[in-house]
Amino acid sequence: MCGITGLFRLNTSSCKANIIQKMNTTLNHRGPDDNGVWEGTPGVALGHCRLAVQDLSQDGHQPMHSACDRYVMVFNGEVYNFAEIRQSLSQRSFKGHSDSEVVLCAIAEFGLKAALRKFNGMFALAIWDKQQKTLSLARDRVGKKPLYFGRSDDFFCFSSELKALKVIPNFTPELDMQALGQYMRFNYIPAPYSIYQGIYKLAPGSFVTLTVDELTSEHDLLDKCQQYWSALDVAAHQFNHPFSGTLDEAQTHLTHLLEDSTRLRMISDVPFGVLLSGGIDSSLVASMMQKQSARPVNSFSIGFSHSDKDEAHLAKNIASYLGTSHNELYVSGQDALDLVPDIAQHYDEPFADSSQIPTFIVAKLAKSKVTVALSGDGGDELFYGYNRYFRNIKNWQISQKIPDVLKRAVSGQLFRLASTQKLGLMTNKYANEIGAMNVLDMYMSRICKWVAPENLMLQPHTPEQHKLRAVSALVLPRPEHYLMLYDYVTYLCDDILVKTDRASMANSLELRSPLLDHRITEFAWSLPMSMKFHEGKGKHVLRKVLDQHIPNSLTNNPKHGFGAPIKSWLNGPLNDWAEDLLTQDKIEQQGIFDSEKVALLWHDFKHKKKKYHTQLWNMLMFQSWYHNQ
Repeated sequence: MCGITGLFRLNTSSCKANIIQKMNTTLNHRGPDDNGVWEGTPGVALGHCRLAVQDLSQDGHQPMHSACDRYVMVFNGEVYNFAEIRQSLSQRSFKGHSDSEVVLCAIAEFGLKAALRKFNGMFALAIWDKQQKTLSLARDRVGKKPLYFGRSDDFFCFSSELKALKVIPNFTPELDMQALGQYMRFNYIPAPYSIYQGIYKLAPGSFVTLTVDELTSEHDLLDKCQQYWSALDVAAHQFNHPFSGTLDEAQTHLTHLLEDSTRLRMISDVPFGVLLSGGIDSSLVASMMQKQSARPVNSFSIGFSHSDKDEAHLAKNIASYLGTSHNELYVSGQDALDLVPDIAQHYDEPFADSSQIPTFIVAKLAKSKVTVALSGDGGDELFYGYNRYFRNIKNWQISQKIPDVLKRAVSGQLFRLASTQKLGLMTNKYANEIGAMNVLDMYMSRICKWVAPENLMLQPHTPEQHKLRAVSALVLPRPEHYLMLYDYVTYLCDDILVKTDRASMANSLELRSPLLDHRITEFAWSLPMSMKFHEGKGKHVLRKVLDQHIPNSLTNNPKHGFGAPIKSWLNGPLNDWAEDLLTQDKIEQQGIFDSEKVALLWHDFKHKKKKYHTQLWNMLMFQSWYHNQ
């Protein structure tokens, strides 16, 4: 795993390499093993920080030049099927055995778009074409690896993380209030936006090729982006052309896919392990790994001291049965206090998924023994695993029996009531849920932390909901499909994968996700709901696969998730930290939020009038980021 950086500016200055080196330094945690800079004409510079995983020799050094010397590339990530692709490039000579060299040769041989479609992996890359004088950026199908790009002053710039852009001279972008409004709703900022105006995230499954004119002029950068793989198109096709085999046949095929996906992700020249929570997904990955390993696989889990969220014993039982070399750590309130003041800075922009804390700690634990770890991310979105899906569908079925005119009337009354309340958080949520005219609108009322953040923000903004509209516009057979697909194109890539990338990379740990292999994704989308939801439980076919490896008695446990006990921490060890961030003077000095409403939120929580810990964590993570940016 690595970090990549780049600049373009048409002038005679030779300082771009110096700036790139400073940018690289900010990303040293992503790639502590090697560092490289290349500067070319007319005005381009590329940088790379390397975490050596495949081909530990200098043959894997980047920026990397193609054999024909036409292309220069910086690459972050892994292409797991590189050996297969290399065989198809048998006419080309290779210096080493890194996947990066295969990626560059494939692009030179097949062209960028065709090559991207061949890659099975997680990656973000940039490639300069000396002949055409173009810069291309690309990102993997699901968005496991990050890539920011945009303009600052007279620079075009890109980087794996926002912190690298901040060392560019005169980098002083304004906060994007629309993006902040999205953050208040969801706890994250969805692609293609970032917290800064004019700086974007390249969307998953996308690439962009820019000419010198487009790099230096005021062209709309987002208009230039293209998709080489569309989750919406592929999912809609698979949902509407379901798998016609039996459950046993689905189980057999899925087992083969999982075994191969895991095998590919165990290819490494450095030690590897697995993050094990004790849930269905991570237990399945751990079992597949141990089955294919000649020695005990290192497994890692954490628990919470004095918390009902502790599930470490479940992971320990699974590890004992599989025979892994298990490592566990218990997290206390003091551990959280030590970490929380700095954790916002690992994400570069506001991010408030509270499981960022245990994810960071388990990544640090894993790094003490391995450089690569596998995880179970993706199972919930693909195989109908979240409890909120079940509750939302149940409420939607009830809602469909109520006349629309009555729903509008009740919803309208609740909205009017909310307007008379100081905060009106729950009233607004109920108003939106009751008045929902489709299943996704109802789902939005359930997943939003602030249904109406404009009531708290002083500066007006217009909610951007293009992904919601895009998913809603599809014709899908079942309401459940809308929920899973919406989460796949939003929550998975902009929350789950952001969380795991920053937490793992902050500890120089590469994290791989077998369930997010695009072959598994596309097969999962084709499976009928009866193979996902059975007798009140999700992940039916995944459970059937797991039953072949681990007794049901060890895995048949209620789903709790991987969150931290934020409520008790805010009432205890994090109280003073929170109090300091939410002072009236600080809120008023910002000029972003209504200080009276923020004070009321904190007051009602402290005096146990309301369970506002989720909304408070959202506010606190923004404040922590804002005061340390």
